[in-house]
Formats: sequence, C-alpha cells, structure tokens
Amino acid sequence: MNQAKYQEMDKAGKLAVIVLAAGGSSRLGQPKQLVELAKESLIIRQCRHALALSEQVFCVLGCQAPLMSKQLSGLPVSEVSNENWQQGMSSSIAAGIAALPYDIDAAMILLVDQWQLAPAELQRLKQTWQSHPGNIVLAGASCQVNAESGAEKVKKGPPVIFPKRYFPELLALTGEQGAKPILQKYQHRLKVLELPGAFIDLDTPQQLQQLLASRENNKS
Repeated sequence: MNQAKYQEMDKAGKLAVIVLAAGGSSRLGQPKQLVELAKESLIIRQCRHALALSEQVFCVLGCQAPLMSKQLSGLPVSEVSNENWQQGMSSSIAAGIAALPYDIDAAMILLVDQWQLAPAELQRLKQTWQSHPGNIVLAGASCQVNAESGAEKVKKGPPVIFPKRYFPELLALTGEQGAKPILQKYQHRLKVLELPGAFIDLDTPQQLQQLLASRENNKS
C-alpha cells in the first residue's frame, strides 16, 4: 500500500462517515440492525444521520449482508463488504477505511446501534474536528469509579473522528477491541465531547427493552 498518500497535513476538508453494521448480534438474539425506532430500522436511521454530515457515507455489512443491503436500497450510501466480520469490530473498521476515496481528510466511525445519539450531537463532533483537524475527536461520559473517594474517570469511545494521518494504523487493526489501542496510544491528541448517549447501545435483551420503552414513551 502507498503510505505517502496518508502523510498530508491535517486539514478540515472532506469528512467521510463509516457506519459499522456487520455484527451478528449474538447476545441480542436478533439482528440489531433491523430493530425499529420511529418507524425505521436502526441501519436506515444511522445512515440517514450520517448523510446529514457528509455525502461520503460507507456502511460496512457482514452478517446477513443481502438482507441489510435491501434496507439501504434508495439511500446514497456506499456498501462495504466485510467477509471477516466474525473476527470483530477491528476488521470492519479496517474494511471501511480501505474503501475510502483518496481525497477524504478524516473519517467518523459510527456504530449502528447508538440509537440515542441525536443529529445535533454528531454535528458537534464534526464541528469540533473542523476546529481541531489534527486531533482525534470522540465521545466521552464521566462515570464514578470509587464511591468512597468520589473519583471519576471518563469513558471514551465512538462516534470518533480520525484524521487521515491515522488511517494506516486503522487499516492494521485486528481483534475485538476496535480502535481502543489507537485511542490509548494517542491520548494526548484526543478531543473528548461529553456525549453520554453514545454509551447506550443495543447488545442485550435488557437493552432492547429500554429501547422499546423509549419508543412507547415517544408515542404517548
């Protein structure tokens, strides 16, 4: 691979959004991508939110890819096939990065099941990157880790925007950790936005009940 194309100066130019939707939802017991909220599946919802940020949206598919592809029919989204989806999130991130055009300056990684994120919050991430194009911009949430001392730490995770300089390391990711090793390596380059909703996802039946309860509350 030609590494030279990744050595350009950081700039707030073209942002791509990579929606990760390749997982098998083994703990949930049904495809999380197809769970509906506000009368649309989560895969459509997240891709639609992504399209509000950029014309360059890439959706990584793996498990039941033909079924997921049907959901995306009519959306101006580039589908990316990850045949190695069972190897974990890292393989999907690498597949998404590999699919990006040359002229992309940064990529946002967005999970298909981050259902509580609002478009305005994603816009805040984009605007922060535009102001700090050399930094990794990501979601954070404060959490208490010691009841006696009151000590807190900040959880960090997607959605996360990686400038182009990090693409080679994203392409080399392996395993289940996703991009965590890169975030740990470059802690001094992180811009963290307080977005607690980013850490409410859909992995278990209990979390599905929370989503369904929210859906019913919105109806009333």
